[in-house]
Amino acid sequence: TPSRTTRAVLAVGALVYAAAVAAASAHQGPRGWGLHLPGFLSPPARLLVLALIVGGAALLAADLVRRTPRRESPVRLRGAPSRRGRNAPSFPRWSAWLLLIPWAWILWSLRTRTHFLGDGTVWLEGLRYGSLNPFSEPLSAAVWSGFAAILGTMNTPIEAANAGAFSVLCGLLAAPVLWGVVTEIARGAGGRALALGALGTLGATQLYFGYIESYPPTSVAIYLYLWLGLRRARGAGNPFLLAGSAAAALTSHLSGLYLLPSYFLLIARERAPILRRAALLALPLAVAAGTLLLLGYRPERWLGSFQIAARAALPGQGAASLAKPYAALSLDHAWDLANAILLILPVPALLLAACVPSLLRRGLPRRAGAGTGSLGSWRPDAQTLFLAVAAASGLLMAIVLVLPIPPAQDWDLTSLLLLPAAVLGVRVGLLRGLAERTRGIALTSIGAGALLSFVLVNANEPAGIARFETIIRPGAKITAYGRAYGNELLASYDEDRGDHASALVHARRALDAEPTNPRYWIKAGAALYELRRYDEAIPLLEEGIRRGPKRHDGYYDLGNCLTRKGRYAEAAYRFREAIALSEPRPDYLHNLGVALYHGGNADSARAVWGDVLRRWPGYALSVRSMMRYFGPASGETVPGAAPGPAPAQAGESDATVTEPPR
Repeated sequence: TPSRTTRAVLAVGALVYAAAVAAASAHQGPRGWGLHLPGFLSPPARLLVLALIVGGAALLAADLVRRTPRRESPVRLRGAPSRRGRNAPSFPRWSAWLLLIPWAWILWSLRTRTHFLGDGTVWLEGLRYGSLNPFSEPLSAAVWSGFAAILGTMNTPIEAANAGAFSVLCGLLAAPVLWGVVTEIARGAGGRALALGALGTLGATQLYFGYIESYPPTSVAIYLYLWLGLRRARGAGNPFLLAGSAAAALTSHLSGLYLLPSYFLLIARERAPILRRAALLALPLAVAAGTLLLLGYRPERWLGSFQIAARAALPGQGAASLAKPYAALSLDHAWDLANAILLILPVPALLLAACVPSLLRRGLPRRAGAGTGSLGSWRPDAQTLFLAVAAASGLLMAIVLVLPIPPAQDWDLTSLLLLPAAVLGVRVGLLRGLAERTRGIALTSIGAGALLSFVLVNANEPAGIARFETIIRPGAKITAYGRAYGNELLASYDEDRGDHASALVHARRALDAEPTNPRYWIKAGAALYELRRYDEAIPLLEEGIRRGPKRHDGYYDLGNCLTRKGRYAEAAYRFREAIALSEPRPDYLHNLGVALYHGGNADSARAVWGDVLRRWPGYALSVRSMMRYFGPASGETVPGAAPGPAPAQAGESDATVTEPPR
């Protein structure tokens, strides 16, 4: 039975957490991003998640004030006889797999509708155009690209919903792996119920709800490593499989390096000849290096990723726009890290906090169910030590890295670093007897409310947009790059939906945050063009071209503005520059024809449009222009032309702005 002090810390911590969530939800601000999620939900949904969180805290408080604690059974050891009666209901083992059906339905039904968090929009564009940059996630990028290729062979468009199915598949794969972790850290129905409830409701589970990024497959690899590591810590399993899982986690995302100290600890404890242990120590690094080379991820790119990480860890590194708003060892960074912990692992954090007084007074038991000794004689069991080293390494990396992206947006990387800490918190809580009866139900309720608030916000488009605008709004303590990048994402989202007034607002905010970036000058100019404010758009586009002379979209957008102002010769010149800098595009060539025709060069315009129809038969705008200016027969597709895509274009005018991939 846990001491009254342990139960008091747990109950008070839960009540404080519930009060903080309620307060942050009532006044949503960028500094409470790990707590304010219910505030963006509709009243019924907000009431539901707050009821789960507050109700769980109330149950823990009721458990604390109970006069006589009920007698509780210790956590059952592996191999101990079961207390289940002879007449207890029994189900075949395979029936548990049927639970994956409702789990898949939940993941798909509540999938994220916006992809502002992380680099979701960038990854979606990369998958769509086959230009995914592996950056520091080579194996994940390769797996995602393979899934996109499968969609292509099925003639399925690579849209957010279709691509998000892959993260749902990762969630289905993660379920049995996570159950393996649960069976290693808990025994008995009560312990396993709490462990599954606490780990299944981690904020990191959001990664499986249609999240498009490297982190869904990477998290599965980390869970697999933790499961195999726990098995090996108690002398089961195969060390070569453990080495392979460590290599998979490392190549899925290079941040997986933080797992290596815990792997080295396990190998150092192996009862094997020294040469065998030395080979096992080097094996994950060798396998990872070979995998990276097979994927075409050359050593210079490894160094580039590590240099970026070094700039994130060291002060005074990088461009001015990447200047950190605070140091790694600062209260501001600690505040953001606390937000991340409360978003990603609220229940394991409560369990760890509740066990601190007991650890300071008596120490952990040497094994589940064993007696306790003094702190000075404390020797944690192998599984707890393995998790502690992995958790400490991940937490250290989370402390050291201060990335230019807002922490609330880059929560996904932090979640990978905190997964071992989550498993550790649950295991320690189980060893202290916190899984029994009321407390297990209460903690599962708190975790469910926390995860559900995160999932429901991202599953609701207006709520997701409102929260993202909050975390990057003026006044948020983030880098200039982070504010500019976030507003650019919102501007692109507005453009896709034809809300050009909002696109201009967000583009101007991006420009104000990072005026040295030509992309934002061009984006603001494009928004002004769509609003027919050509005189205002032209100087912005010219400045964007001056700052970024290799950006073909700037020349194209400027050519469109000049065409609208009747400056056809200048427009034709700008269109030619755009064409010279870009890959062949029918919209660029077509609008060159528009400028030539209205500038008095009808024959040149006809030749250009004819070239468009030869290369892209049936291109609607060129067909219409040929028919309008040169007769109906001229708009027919040129016989014998090579087949090519006919992009769907709409609009009433000859010239149109189409946004090229950035």
